[in-house]
Amino acid sequence: MNFLGRSAVPNEKMNFELFDWNSVILGVLATCLFAECIILVVRVNSLKNKMEAEAEAIRSDEFVKYEKKRNELEMLLKEREIELKSEYEDMLSLARAAKREQDEKLAEAKIRVQNAERAAERADAEYTRFAKMRDEYRRKSEEYAVKLAGLVKLDIEDIREDAKREIEKKCLEDLALYRSEILEKSKKEADDTAQRIIADAMQRISASVPQSVQSTAVKIPDDAMKGRLIGREGRNIRSFEAATGTTLIIDETPDSVFISSFNPVRREVAKMALEALVSDGRINPASIEDAAEKAKGMVSQRAYDIGAKAAESLGLLRVHPEILTAVGNLSFHLSMNQDTLAHSMETAKLCALIASELNCDTAIAKRAGLFHDIGKALPDSDLSHARAGAAFLARCGESEIIVNAVESHHGESVSNSIYATIVRIADSLSATRPGARMEATEGYIRRIKTLESAALDFPGVAGAYVLQAGRELRVVVSPDAVSDVEAQEIARNIRLKIEEKVDNSLAVKITLIREQRFTEFARPSGKSAADKI
Repeated sequence: MNFLGRSAVPNEKMNFELFDWNSVILGVLATCLFAECIILVVRVNSLKNKMEAEAEAIRSDEFVKYEKKRNELEMLLKEREIELKSEYEDMLSLARAAKREQDEKLAEAKIRVQNAERAAERADAEYTRFAKMRDEYRRKSEEYAVKLAGLVKLDIEDIREDAKREIEKKCLEDLALYRSEILEKSKKEADDTAQRIIADAMQRISASVPQSVQSTAVKIPDDAMKGRLIGREGRNIRSFEAATGTTLIIDETPDSVFISSFNPVRREVAKMALEALVSDGRINPASIEDAAEKAKGMVSQRAYDIGAKAAESLGLLRVHPEILTAVGNLSFHLSMNQDTLAHSMETAKLCALIASELNCDTAIAKRAGLFHDIGKALPDSDLSHARAGAAFLARCGESEIIVNAVESHHGESVSNSIYATIVRIADSLSATRPGARMEATEGYIRRIKTLESAALDFPGVAGAYVLQAGRELRVVVSPDAVSDVEAQEIARNIRLKIEEKVDNSLAVKITLIREQRFTEFARPSGKSAADKI
């Protein structure tokens, strides 16, 4: 029992020690777990604070952007409000001006009506007085005729017939003399007045009209561009001609191509489109169509601006937009090397000056003068430019006076007003004054003679001939007087002389020919073929 009792005490001690280490380990683990929990709680709190800070930053940025966007929209709204208010004020001022003009016209019409009524009343009173006097005269005349017939013992009707014949004979003689005097005087006065009006108008009008020749040549960077313009199997040049309605001429002229068309507007569209294509470098059917459409829009807008500027410079109001575009298209048209728009504006100024001397409406005269050649800017028509322009103006709502003046300015129809005669006179003055127009044939002949004389001035030159409409000069030299080296020097000197002295807008190819020819003639022996047989 003692053994059992002694051994029992150590076992209990051992169990106590084992239980104590487990508690320590568990405590340590619990402490570590608690520390991890605290760390996790701290990290969660820090992440939460960070997320809240980021959310607050994002919220503040979005709020700033919102405020900025709202301010921009408010500014745009204010600007639009100001623009609308300005447009409203302009429209209101125009409406007030129109109403004021209408009121003035209405007041003037009322005054005219009142004057006409008073004039009618005065005319009625005068007619009544005249009727009374006429009746009194007839009564006195009858009494005088009865007394006269009683004195001469003749019939009253016979006396009246004799008196009528005598009076008629005397009146005819007096009227013949008076008519001849009046006609001579009127003719002299009309000639003097016409000379004075024309002289004053020609002195007051500006005589400097620019000779703006529209060039159809387009510069290209190099000859390789010609191949790109032609395209594979000619598809680019066909597309260009179909889109612009012109002909593209590509020849041996260096660094240049030419556009040919009888329509000056099409030629200008093609020129602008070709310049855009050459500048861009991308040449294909699609780009050609786009360039042609853009060029058409640019030319149309340019024509409208030119027409509006011309109408504004002349003080014309309420002109139809289509008429302004047609007037602007006149700037692309040349008549005998005279700018048609400049000629029309000069004609309008002359019309105004002549109309002012004749006490006519200068605004109507200027309007008719500016529009008189508008038919030249219209598309192809079977009518003459005067009749086509008159029909176009009638469709656009112009008055009958303007339409008739345009239609009759070349004598194709009867003139119905003085303004038609004024337009015809002003058109003749503007077209026939010295320096206004230049014959193309004379310039061509002068150019040929100048080129040939430039080569014939050199010694040893036997002949010079201009070919290909002035684009080539062939020079023939004498082989006995000029060597090969001298021939090359002469060709170079001719080129320098042409570049220095000859005003030439086209490149000239100079070809100098030096060749030795030997010619022999075989004379017949005098025997015929029959004798030989």
